[in-house]
Amino acid sequence: MNNPGFWRLQQIAVASIFRIINDSIECMLAQNPSSLPDLRTASTILVTSDYSGEHSGAEYQVLSFLLADIERCQQWDKVRMELRARFLSDKRRMSFKGLNDKQRQRALIPFLEAANSIPGLAFTVAIDSSIESLFAGPAPLNLDNPDFAVFRLWKRKPLEKALRIVHFISFLLAGLLRSGQNVLWFTDEDAIAANPERLGQLTDLLAWISSSYLTFNLGHLRCGTTKSDDGSRRIEDLAAVPDLIAGAIGEQLHLVRNRGPDMSSGVFWIHRGDFSAKTSFITLWLADTAKPLKRVFCIVDSVPDLTKFTVSWFHFHNQI
Repeated sequence: MNNPGFWRLQQIAVASIFRIINDSIECMLAQNPSSLPDLRTASTILVTSDYSGEHSGAEYQVLSFLLADIERCQQWDKVRMELRARFLSDKRRMSFKGLNDKQRQRALIPFLEAANSIPGLAFTVAIDSSIESLFAGPAPLNLDNPDFAVFRLWKRKPLEKALRIVHFISFLLAGLLRSGQNVLWFTDEDAIAANPERLGQLTDLLAWISSSYLTFNLGHLRCGTTKSDDGSRRIEDLAAVPDLIAGAIGEQLHLVRNRGPDMSSGVFWIHRGDFSAKTSFITLWLADTAKPLKRVFCIVDSVPDLTKFTVSWFHFHNQI
């Protein structure tokens, strides 16, 4: 089923976080059909992803994804290369953690403005760290299945993280794409893709999980890491978009959790006096939805019995 908001409503039989999000997207599109991009005209969709909240004491794990129609990124590519020549000629990478560097600071606002022209979706989800698993059962994957035997060697936390990521990607592909499109996914280099063997296992996992969401056949589905960049920094710069978003949202959630007020009122701050400068710039940019790059953000919180979840979709509010 399609609708004017370019989202294929999914029939998710099992009660899960993805059914809640699917229903929330339906409500969002009923109010604003232009909230999501039309990616069905693309022949190839490039997905990049980055994550924050891995450190001890983090209140939320933040997973951020960029889905882009790579063939219609010419304007972004042109401006991106001009920005690199002006600010980042030594090929340094844009990243949230690296924004203490003055050259990256100078490049930040022009970089974000250039990213506005990317035809695609920036989708970010923050998951309460008290939630051990988003999936039913004692383990996030049925390790008794011989097909999943290699994952018996994975530690529980990296496996849970990998499953969360591939489920969200699969969910987004099923909702936004059509039959025959090619997908290239590039993830940040971390524990889920630490070496070629682990990357191969992650690719197999995405193929298995996506088959449970997709009601149509894709073209080819390929995975890599930002290390696959050909030297142009194109993949790295696309991956920098979810990196910056995840970092800024992670900082906001840390401040709100520790200094208040809590977000139960459905408020997401565009600006607070205790934001770092980089988080202020990124959050203000994130709130501008009238651009080719659409933005969606939600938070998954636990409820007291720790077996159910709530999902919050946030409006933007300026603190005076």
